[in-house]
Amino acid sequence: MKLIKNLFKQKLGIAFGLLIGVVLMGGVSRGLDQYTSAGVSYTGKDGKLTTVKDALDNLIDKSLTQIDTLEKKVSELEKQKSNVYLAEVAKQGDYVAYDAGNWNGATGQPASQGGFGGNGTGNRGNSVACRESTAPSLKGWRVLKIESGQVYLVHASQPECYYHGYNPSDSQTKLAARAQSTYLNGTYAESAHAMNKEEVEAIDSSNDLRATGTQYWLSTIFGTYNIYYVFTDGSFRSLSGDSLGFRPVVVLKSTVLTTGKGSDGLGHSNAWLITI
Repeated sequence: MKLIKNLFKQKLGIAFGLLIGVVLMGGVSRGLDQYTSAGVSYTGKDGKLTTVKDALDNLIDKSLTQIDTLEKKVSELEKQKSNVYLAEVAKQGDYVAYDAGNWNGATGQPASQGGFGGNGTGNRGNSVACRESTAPSLKGWRVLKIESGQVYLVHASQPECYYHGYNPSDSQTKLAARAQSTYLNGTYAESAHAMNKEEVEAIDSSNDLRATGTQYWLSTIFGTYNIYYVFTDGSFRSLSGDSLGFRPVVVLKSTVLTTGKGSDGLGHSNAWLITI
């Protein structure tokens, strides 16, 4: 703002000089011995008699208003310069500091068709053990893909478990509804769904974005009773009558910006920080 205010002072000096010029050239209603900004007046273009003081006060008021407007514009430009759209800089596999909320408390493993559970306490970005004896090491939210200016995030591993019995269509419906109701942060995301086979197929089988070292359900039906799941090595298999993890996918709004990289609170210091 120093530049703006300096320019303001320069222009004010010029304006004052012009007014003094008017005074010296004529049209003055008071003698020079009475010369003060309040005591000197001149006839303006509108034919009205105006004192130098009133003219300067009016000029200052207008200029200060313009400075306030310029300060707001500069502030917005500075924000745009430092905050860029996440979709323009993020890459597949990057971690993003997305907040899906916290669990109210731990729950037991699900044991019947359509049941969810096995989650711990705290941040939903954490991972839990379903078929495994210990919780997977991967956690947080990662960029799955960028499509039409929108960033798709997927849980790095599995935030909870799901029991698929023998009703694939019911499982498909319940997985979709669970992702939308539990992992959607309306400030940043516009929709959520359970990861499907097509999304996994688009990732190289050796990539830990796909082969997480765990076994997780997909929302894609296979046959009469089974749904697909991804094995620890990233390959596809199908199953029924078991409890595995599932991976929610959230679709961020196209207006999501990033302020740079920092901690996501889940052990990643290079996660993209997001804002609106």
